[in-house]
Amino acid sequence: MHIEPLPIDGLSDYHVHCDYSVDATGTIEEYCEAALKRELAEICFTTHFDSNPKSDGFANYIRVKGEKKPATPEHLAPYVNDVLAAQEKYYPLGLSVKLGLEFGWYAGCEEKVARLKEWYDFEHLLVGVHEIRNLCFCAASTFEKCFADLSMEQAVEEYYRQVIDAARSGLFTAVAHLDYYRKYGEQFYGKAIHQQYTNYMGEVFAALKDSGTAIEVNTAARRKGLDSFFPSMEMINGAKREGVDVLFLGSDAHAPEQVGYDFEIAAHLVPHAIGGCDD
Repeated sequence: MHIEPLPIDGLSDYHVHCDYSVDATGTIEEYCEAALKRELAEICFTTHFDSNPKSDGFANYIRVKGEKKPATPEHLAPYVNDVLAAQEKYYPLGLSVKLGLEFGWYAGCEEKVARLKEWYDFEHLLVGVHEIRNLCFCAASTFEKCFADLSMEQAVEEYYRQVIDAARSGLFTAVAHLDYYRKYGEQFYGKAIHQQYTNYMGEVFAALKDSGTAIEVNTAARRKGLDSFFPSMEMINGAKREGVDVLFLGSDAHAPEQVGYDFEIAAHLVPHAIGGCDD
């Protein structure tokens, strides 16, 4: 695995999945080594925590020592301990390692999120909207089932209603991959889906700004064949105009070689991401 250093110094990757996420490969140490090769200053691990009791449950697990365990606060303990150990190991080597989580939003989850925040001192808590009507729209094996009974307009509206609720909760640092429905939405509905956001941005941006919830620039969209990031450039510009914080760069890496993916382009959209290692 050959990993080239990035041409911009001091970048931070705030959306990384190691093998505690059931859909990712690579250990925490392998991601940290990849981050050093990229010459990143900081990396934040954000393992998936999906626990919607009304979904089909295929994603509602954490992988611990190669074994799938139900997504519960107790089962997060090895992940947390390993990230904290990596903090100690890699800080002297010039890499700041942060403890984060990507929580899969569902209606009524607020109490569970609050409980997680009492258990662990997360430095970055992403919220990801991955389901519509309790069906996952962002996996190759399930998106068609999710979209089958929804018009394009219904799918987009139900997605943004969840984003608004998640932002209004005030529980999260940032919303992950805003406009994520585009991942398979273009394939299912056509290119018109890229323009469906316009009816909701006023309410979305107001909820984000009022709650102090930021958004990230997520470069994984380019890995998925889209010609822009999550969210689109139009939405990034609109968010900035409305005073929404666009604070984080995230590769959404699911393998070590994806750390810092396309950051040489995306970094210019998130100047805050260029800052070096925190003390």
